[in-house]
Amino acid sequence: MAQRASARRLAWLIGAAAVSLPVAALAQTAPASGTAGQDNTPSASDIVVTATRIARDGYTAPTPTTVIGQEFIQQRATVNIGDALNAVPAFRAAVSPNAGGLGNTGAFLADLRGLGPIRTLVLLDRGRMPQTMVPGVTTTAGTTDLNTIPTVLIKNSDVVTGGASAAYGSDAIAGVINFQIDDRFVGLKGSAQYGETRYGDAKNKFATLAYGAKFADGRGHIVVGGEYNDDGGTAAYNTARAWGRDAWNNATITNRPTGTPNTILAPYGNYFGTATSGGLILTPGALQGLAFVPGANGGVTTTTFNRGLSNMTASLDFFTPSSLAANAAAGINNLNTQQLRPAQTRYNAMGKVSFDVNDNLTAYVEPLYSNVKTTGILIIRRDGAGAGPGLTIAKDNAYLAQALTPAQLALVPAGGLSIGYSGQGFGPSVRTIQNELVRVQTGLKGRFGTNWKWDVSYLFGQNTSHVTIANTFNSANFRNALDAVNVGGQIVCRNAAAVAAGCAPINILGSPNVSAAAAGYILGTATGSGKTVLHDVAANLQGEPFSTWAGPVSVGVGAEYRKESVRLVTDALSQASGWLSGTGSSLPTVSQNVKEAYVETIVPLARDMPFAKKIEFNGAARITDYSTSGSVTTWKAGLTWEVVDGLMFRATRSRDIRAPNLIELYTPQTQSLPLPTDPRSGVARPTNNAGFIVGGNPNLKPETSTTQTVGVTWRPSFFHKLNLSADYYNIRIEGAITSTSTQGVVNNCFIGGSYTGNSWCSLISFANNDPVAGQMTGVQGVTANVAVFRTKGLDFQATYRQPMEEFGLKGRLTVNMLATHVMSFWSSTDISTLFPNGIDRAGQTGAAFGGPAGLPKWLVNTTLDYEVGGFGINGNIRYVSPSHQNNGLFGPDQAGYNPALSTSISNNNIPAVAYVDLGLRYSFGPDGRYMVYFNVANLLDKDPPLPANGSAYYDLMGRTYKGGVRFRF
Repeated sequence: MAQRASARRLAWLIGAAAVSLPVAALAQTAPASGTAGQDNTPSASDIVVTATRIARDGYTAPTPTTVIGQEFIQQRATVNIGDALNAVPAFRAAVSPNAGGLGNTGAFLADLRGLGPIRTLVLLDRGRMPQTMVPGVTTTAGTTDLNTIPTVLIKNSDVVTGGASAAYGSDAIAGVINFQIDDRFVGLKGSAQYGETRYGDAKNKFATLAYGAKFADGRGHIVVGGEYNDDGGTAAYNTARAWGRDAWNNATITNRPTGTPNTILAPYGNYFGTATSGGLILTPGALQGLAFVPGANGGVTTTTFNRGLSNMTASLDFFTPSSLAANAAAGINNLNTQQLRPAQTRYNAMGKVSFDVNDNLTAYVEPLYSNVKTTGILIIRRDGAGAGPGLTIAKDNAYLAQALTPAQLALVPAGGLSIGYSGQGFGPSVRTIQNELVRVQTGLKGRFGTNWKWDVSYLFGQNTSHVTIANTFNSANFRNALDAVNVGGQIVCRNAAAVAAGCAPINILGSPNVSAAAAGYILGTATGSGKTVLHDVAANLQGEPFSTWAGPVSVGVGAEYRKESVRLVTDALSQASGWLSGTGSSLPTVSQNVKEAYVETIVPLARDMPFAKKIEFNGAARITDYSTSGSVTTWKAGLTWEVVDGLMFRATRSRDIRAPNLIELYTPQTQSLPLPTDPRSGVARPTNNAGFIVGGNPNLKPETSTTQTVGVTWRPSFFHKLNLSADYYNIRIEGAITSTSTQGVVNNCFIGGSYTGNSWCSLISFANNDPVAGQMTGVQGVTANVAVFRTKGLDFQATYRQPMEEFGLKGRLTVNMLATHVMSFWSSTDISTLFPNGIDRAGQTGAAFGGPAGLPKWLVNTTLDYEVGGFGINGNIRYVSPSHQNNGLFGPDQAGYNPALSTSISNNNIPAVAYVDLGLRYSFGPDGRYMVYFNVANLLDKDPPLPANGSAYYDLMGRTYKGGVRFRF
């Protein structure tokens, strides 16, 4: 706590010092007419190419790079930089507030190529960000939450869609995102915006303010900026939208009729088939199917449950509208929750102060503070309906005797009743995550000689996560309170020790009847906190030591030392898995040190030749030493060939890495139950669970990948306002870190019941080392370097800017198109008995299934903007190609369909979708310094493909209105 407070004070002291610099500088450095609020003219030395560490005027890197500017963000009225990035088709928006899904953490993670956020490196002014570690949450471990980066000071977001580990180190397997701060901004600017959906939810308030000025006769410069964002989210039940009320779902039908496929997609399926809000009797016999409901005068009675299609064999089931109406009329509620977006509040502030000590030496400091609070629902009780067995109500339970007639009570078996209970009366557990980030980067940079530049920097970063899960059940106390008996005319808990500990009886039948004492006994709040700390020291040198006949040779060298640590602290009951929803295991402080050194060069090979205007080679190599996983070398080799003005070919090949993060390394290992089933016939099942474990793995090694890109850029000489590019990419990751259950390890080793000897098999031990007939003596369901990922595809980009005066009209037209075609997307984790060669997930976008997520074959984003005078209008069309729900299933129109097989589905098709967004703006006042704007997202109010239990590509919110004002001086 002391360290956190100290870091916070440091950030705010730096900010306060910056703000206290002479405010009069604003008036002294007011921009000239036509450039209000800007001072952005770069010199050659200011030009930065993110795809390489060498900054050189006129150089085009061979690695494809997409640049998202401030104009792009403002045209869409975007409140989060993550939303802007996800407009680039190369990203998969699987982890974001917009993706829906139960337990959405509100995090905004960058996921290039769909290879996972942990394989996309996020930088801020080329410096790393502290990782996010939230207790009990695995989706964000080891990643950077984009919620922490304020949009108001972002000048450009450079997206390098290719391996860049040789330039930037670990995690850059899929690519790099570098957010460049507008540290030359002069003036004052701000905005205020409000938005909500046509359904009146997801109400969003957003405000920004930024200030920049020169001081000390122009030797110093300061920029500070902040933003506030509050989103109210949506309700726990998705009933505001018609498609939500239709409650589409997918389910597997047990004992299905001949000709019926294994998996059914249909409406009215997001209802519990084996549980109700007041309890449903599951015990076979005459009482099965009776539901407890509120009776007259506050009592409890029973009614017949109108069953779903699966006849009480599926936890979620399909119902006819008449069955649902009859159940509702009888007082039965079996609707499942579905929150589309959690509530979230963000405060972000950052700044930068730079000072030219002399003409060759500059000092700077760059603080960042962020506080993000997200509140969303987790599960409601689902006893007997997919979240554990049904509740056992003893025959002599005092409340059971009140709810059943004497004749019914006589039919209760001696062992009591099994009750399916969905617990809507208690409401869902509610998780609040508060992430606080402090980051300070400071350093010196300078020049010497004619063309040599150097810089040294120190970066401190800390991310602290506090988690609470309110309204969660103490599992042991709940069972004790449920087991109520009548003693001397008073209803009490049966267990005397529990009574001594404060147990008060509860009655869940019909509707919850819970005293304040009982609620305090069975309900509570799970807590946890996580802290990551980053220390990073770096030094870089670059220059042009000599020239060839084709031009100067540039060389860059550098070294970096980095220390990362993480600590997780959770409450005792969470550590013992005693809550219905807990915060997971604690982890004492663990750390790793990283030492790196790199060299990079740009070598001109030809210039002004008959076959080439210019050919340049770009190469880099880096050696990295991890205190936890050893040393590894990465490299990159690239070539650019500019044939004539406007036509250039480019190619790169690189070896990249991702080192295991501290959670993957050090999550505590625990024994795993139940023991896995052995697929070998005649071999005894394992009997001793000592060797069967799940958790982290301190012996992990870095993942390695090979990336190949080949592309072309073209600006036709006869049509110079048009810029085109096309790039092919091919990525293969070996030794990818993944984890699965002990049963999953066994299934992946024994394909079709036969031992394969693949990498999964290394996690299994056998008696007498005999994989054919030896009994399994241990299985490690731990993180391991056992997976392979492969993907390839094409990226396209086109930009056209046309002054309309050339056609006798007024204004300017801009057209921009980004597109990605995924040719294949394959993972070895898909290998199974049914699919011994795995599954190509390209063309899969369904969200209602477990297993690896897929990617659409085509994603296209096209923007048109027209501006005349102070008026502007822009339209955006985002196209998602036709896809499948699951490429591991087959529908009636597909080869391989057989309704008798488990791979059959009633409809595997997802049609193409095109979303249209529209924006209007009007600028007025001197230099157009005031602006009002109005935007509509999903103008046509398209529903997502159903079922939509969470989505990386489809809009869940419906038509959304946003409007606001901007100003700049």
